[in-house]
Amino acid sequence: MNVVLSKSALENVSKHKYSGIDDSILAKLVLQKYWNFCLRFVPLNIAPNLITLTGTITILLSFFIVGYYSPYLEGTLPRWVYAMSGLTLFFYQTMDNLDGKQARRTGSSSPLGQLFDHGCDSIVCTLQSLIVASVASYGVGYISLIQLFTTALLPFWMATWEEYHTGVLHLGPINGPDEGIIVIVCALLSTAIFGNGFWTFKPLAASSPILPSMIQQLLPQFIQQLMVNEIIVASLSLPCLVTCFFNIKHVVQHLQSKQKPILPALKHILVWVIITASSFIWYYTSTNLLPLSSIWFNNIRTVQFSIGIIFGELVSRLILAHMCHEKYNIIQAPLYPLILSTLCSSINYYNGKEIIPENLLLILFAVTSFVHYSLFVKSTISQLCSYLNIKCFTITKKH
Repeated sequence: MNVVLSKSALENVSKHKYSGIDDSILAKLVLQKYWNFCLRFVPLNIAPNLITLTGTITILLSFFIVGYYSPYLEGTLPRWVYAMSGLTLFFYQTMDNLDGKQARRTGSSSPLGQLFDHGCDSIVCTLQSLIVASVASYGVGYISLIQLFTTALLPFWMATWEEYHTGVLHLGPINGPDEGIIVIVCALLSTAIFGNGFWTFKPLAASSPILPSMIQQLLPQFIQQLMVNEIIVASLSLPCLVTCFFNIKHVVQHLQSKQKPILPALKHILVWVIITASSFIWYYTSTNLLPLSSIWFNNIRTVQFSIGIIFGELVSRLILAHMCHEKYNIIQAPLYPLILSTLCSSINYYNGKEIIPENLLLILFAVTSFVHYSLFVKSTISQLCSYLNIKCFTITKKH
């Protein structure tokens, strides 16, 4: 549970310097000016990590409010909830960019700040994915899982993986943290104005006036039945996969220039493969055995949030390994609860009955994931603060 950092690891952390490149077109033209304007209103005694935490808590509150009205990721929500979800995401993006600017302005930049910032970002990925799933009425089918793992967790893992091997976090001209968030904000605010009926509209169906009937007749039946939300998730998955291709290309080129082996680096992608495959297998076995009472239907937000907690710890451990100049093992302790839960669900499925109660399995899975992550966070922050002689949520005066 706790990560005990060696003396050499802590020494490497203390020497670590964050290197990031943001080539975002939107950020250069508009957002940077807006963030610099907002920075004027942040008092100099506010710690950067406190700004990060404020943005994360805002998303967490949005997650719970949306979940109250849409526990099964479907249905019509009050208009103010749609507006709130869009505004809180925009506020989070603002805070996520002000923390680094505040750190540089106050001379309080630290490796802990990077770890805390990106660790919070990794948790927000899952929270925001579930918020969007409710707003766009995904329901409890596969679509929310596809969105979570291909458009949220995969790009985040690959970007962090690239940074681990190259030492640089590189965001392209059009990227998720900048353009991607603004697009989502616009979609959420548009839903507040026009309603959510758009998301479940079938634009390719025979009854749709969008396509000529001649073309519609050529489309397979399952294509005609696709809703806008399904089409959007499928469409977004492609550019995410393209981005991941370039992540791999950058790492391969870097390793080749350093004359280092490539295969050991590529093996780290298996961590995402394991967490994704386990989740889909668990979903399949559970929903097929218990089509009316599966926890993936009745408690889908809890299950996915717990998986997001596991992902958050895995990402944080990868960042920490990069800072410490240590190797990153494919099989990590945070994966155990997910792998064991998938195994238990598979046992139930192949026996054709619920030998291991699913509700008990969910409780153990959620509690174990949260406690494990909490202990990791507490231990890591404590060790880094002690060694670097800083505090997490206040600015330490340098002597």
